[in-house]
Amino acid sequence: MPKAARLIQQGAHLIQGRFTLGVVGVLVDSEDRILLVEHVFHPKTPWGLPGGWVNRNEPPTEAVAREFHEETGLRVNATQPLDIWTNRFLKNHVNMAFIVESIEAYNANEIVLSAELLDYQWVTRDEMPYILPDHLRVIDLALANRQRGIVKQD
Repeated sequence: MPKAARLIQQGAHLIQGRFTLGVVGVLVDSEDRILLVEHVFHPKTPWGLPGGWVNRNEPPTEAVAREFHEETGLRVNATQPLDIWTNRFLKNHVNMAFIVESIEAYNANEIVLSAELLDYQWVTRDEMPYILPDHLRVIDLALANRQRGIVKQD
C-alpha cells in the first residue's frame, strides 16, 4: 500500500495546480499609526505594507516575520491572520495579510530599509497615501480588530 500511495501522490503532484504565495504585515504603533514602506519595484503604487514572497516549505507566519526583518530591520511576530485574496495581475498567486507585533523595542524613526525600499512612513488612516485597495482593506481590518480589543495594544 505505501508504494501505491506514493505513486498516487506523485501523479497528483504532476496535475495539481501550483500557486505562489505572498505575505504582508500590518504593524500599528501605540498612536494607531501604520508602518508603510515605499517599494522600488512597484512604480505605479509604490507605498504599501512590508512583505514579500513565501519561500518553498516556509510557513506564511515565518515568511512575514522574515520579510519584515529583511525590509525594515524590525523583528516581529505574526499574531493574527487578517485576510487571504487572489491577485488580479498574477495568475496563480495568492496573498495573505497578518497583524504583526514587534518582539523587541524599536525607535519608529530608526528603521533600516533594504535595497528594495526607498522610504518609510508612519501614518494614521486619515494620512494614508494611495495604496493598493487590498492593502487598505487589511489595514482597516487590523484597525477594526484593534478597536474591538481583539488585538492587544502596545
